[in-house]
Amino acid sequence: MSPIRTVVALLACCTTVAFAQNSTDTQSPVQPTRPQMVRVSGGVMLGLVEHKAMPEYPEEAMRTGIQGDVIFKIAVDETGKIVLSVPVEGDPLLVAASVDALRDFRFRPYLLNGSPVGVVESQLGFHFSLEGKGGETNGRVDCMLSIPDRPEFRTGVVNDKGVLVLAPRKVSSVEPQLPPELAGKSGSVYLTITIGADGRVQDVKVVGGDEPFISPVVAAVEQYVYEPQLVDGKPSVATTQASYHFGPRR
Repeated sequence: MSPIRTVVALLACCTTVAFAQNSTDTQSPVQPTRPQMVRVSGGVMLGLVEHKAMPEYPEEAMRTGIQGDVIFKIAVDETGKIVLSVPVEGDPLLVAASVDALRDFRFRPYLLNGSPVGVVESQLGFHFSLEGKGGETNGRVDCMLSIPDRPEFRTGVVNDKGVLVLAPRKVSSVEPQLPPELAGKSGSVYLTITIGADGRVQDVKVVGGDEPFISPVVAAVEQYVYEPQLVDGKPSVATTQASYHFGPRR
């Protein structure tokens, strides 16, 4: 029988996510009510991992050549424990191996306005792959750093009234066309972008930045197209912030 070895690769990813929010109502309380649930990307969730145990590649799967992705919808409570895991896709044998590993995952609290959120909903995935030819087969398991977008996992917040607010998501963009004299030079531009209910950019305000870079960046951003913010399933106007940096790090 050919020898079979299992190689487990441990990967981690730290990512940040910016939430698009409407302008604050001047009559809102100083201390906002903590939302019931926040939905974040799989990359953000991996960045919160404190402890994990990777799945073991099932020997039967290696013998029969089974490989591919396993993706779960997960819910993490305030203590950092996975309280719900639902397989979204994957071979049943690989899913079963992954469920065991999920029991040992622990996460740092997700903070919003400085306070931990009660429930964080996200995706978590593992990529199973086989390597080697001839008399030796190696099974490798990696955390998926990028999971395909699905509408049901769009970043959002469930507020204290139970209304799901989904942040805008960029679907089309163009690169700023810098003049030749700026080639290789360093510069930054900081913007506040208002996105209409139709997903088009309604307004671009310059918060700060280096003057030569501002006009090309604003001209490009004005052409962006988004999936609009959804409040309880209805498109609405949203405001978000963005920054653009060019050239070598300062």
